[in-house]
Amino acid sequence: MATTKERILVTLTPEMAQGLGICAKHEKSPRATVAARAIREWLDDTEDRYLSTLGESRLKETKRWLTSEEFWRGVSVKGKVS
Repeated sequence: MATTKERILVTLTPEMAQGLGICAKHEKSPRATVAARAIREWLDDTEDRYLSTLGESRLKETKRWLTSEEFWRGVSVKGKVS
């Protein structure tokens, strides 16, 4: 049966392969599922760190803050900008 998921070839060190096998056995899941989840978690963590760094730098650069009323005045409602 064909799959719509992309497959990649990854070379593991013997230690990584052993650790992956232990995790998969413990979770009663295929090694590929455990590896895919680990990659997904790594991507999420990387995104979180990037956005955190970006947010911190923008906080330092911000010279003027908007009030709630100023912010919402510029927000579009049903495709129209107030």
